[in-house]
Amino acid sequence: MVSGIYPLGHFSFNYKNALALKTLFTQLMLEKRFLATDSFYASYAHREKNVEKYLEVVDEVFEFIARAIKENKVKKYLKGPICHSGFRRLV
Repeated sequence: MVSGIYPLGHFSFNYKNALALKTLFTQLMLEKRFLATDSFYASYAHREKNVEKYLEVVDEVFEFIARAIKENKVKKYLKGPICHSGFRRLV
């Protein structure tokens, strides 16, 4: 699902373990040199070429995630713990 206002977009995964998918998305995007999560904060600092590259990479990542879901191997691809929701201390 996609939501938000123009300068601040969000998406979420309609999946039984959405936090695992969010974690996998962030991990894969980091591997492709993008610091990304399920929110996008638009800025005048973003140039067209940066946005085009992001869209190219995000398509690749979503394809990978779709395959991981189809193969029921989402957790297999995680290299660390699943992210937390909300704002609670991690101690």
